[in-house]
Formats: sequence, structure tokens, C-alpha cells
Amino acid sequence: MEQAGAREAVVSADYPNFTTAKDMWDKADLVLQANITGTRTTRDKPSKILEPGDEGYDDPKANPLYGLSAEDVAKAKKLAEQEAGDIVTIAKADVTRVFKGDLGKGTSVEVRQLGGELDGETLTARDEVKLEQNKSYLLFLHAWDDTQDTTMVNPGQGQYVAVGPGGRAATSASEDDTYSPLPGNQLQISLADLKELAKTN
Repeated sequence: MEQAGAREAVVSADYPNFTTAKDMWDKADLVLQANITGTRTTRDKPSKILEPGDEGYDDPKANPLYGLSAEDVAKAKKLAEQEAGDIVTIAKADVTRVFKGDLGKGTSVEVRQLGGELDGETLTARDEVKLEQNKSYLLFLHAWDDTQDTTMVNPGQGQYVAVGPGGRAATSASEDDTYSPLPGNQLQISLADLKELAKTN
């Protein structure tokens, strides 16, 4: 949709829906508490054209170009080179507590979320609630080796606002912190739950 020189689009993506905190814990590579200290908007990498030897190359379900002629594959590669990539918002998350994963307190991760505003274009992703700067969160994340960033296992269920004593924002990890789910997320979780789940690793 175009309006007065601005470009706007709305997209949606499929994510697994979790019925228990244990299921979400098992799916996540990282479970951590972190402070959001900055955000930036950029473009995701365009779609990758699989080459012989790449994982999924011979799988028609994983490779939509499987079985095409060399000429058609060459056309697809040319189109991919012209593809701009989706707009994404990346939040810098400074880790204050690690429940699952090989990360140390004091390290940082980049959390990628679909959507944002860039160069006069707006991409709105349904179900995405952007992480806010200067807030603390409990995050259930999937780690991507190829991009060195992370995404939430589910945008609505994978983030909890961390709240400190007296309802203040939890800017540092405390034993009194509680975790508030987003509206619509029925999965409640406590520090005691997280410590119990950590024993299953």
C-alpha cells in the first residue's frame, strides 16, 4: 500500500504456539534475562538460493527450485540478487542472568524482530511486539549460527517484562524479580519455575 510517497506493508509469519513453559524451554537455545540498551533498524539478508551440496538442496520441500532447469535457476538467482530483504528491528540485549545456554552474565546478544521503519518504508509484522529500550526482559530465544543474532521462539510468548521489587523496572537481576507476560499469553512463569527447568538441562 502506498500513501503520499510512503510505502507500507503488513506481513504475518507462522510460529509454534506453546501450551506449557516446559515446551517453550525445550524449544529455546537461550533463556536469559537482559536489559535492552539500544535498537536499530536494518534489512534482513535476501533469500538464499541453495547450491549443490547445501543442506536441503535435494529436498523439494526445503528447496522450491528443486527440479528446475539451469536456465530457470539462473533467473531465480538474478531475482534474488535484486531482492532488498525484509525490514527488521534489532535490539541490543545486555545479559544480566542466564538460565539456559552458553552465555555469561555481562555479554550481549542481538535480538532480531520482523518489521520496522526504514528509508520511507514501513513493514508491520502481525503479532510482533517490539522490545523497548531501557526495559528488562526474560527472553526465550533461538540462536542462528549464520547471522550471529537471535529471534524469539514465539513473538508473543517468548518475551516477559521483568519487574523488580515495588513494581519498578528490573534493570538488574534480583531474586525478587517477577516476569509479566504480554497480553494474550496465558503461560505464567516464575524465578522458581526457571530454576527448576534449568535442572533438566
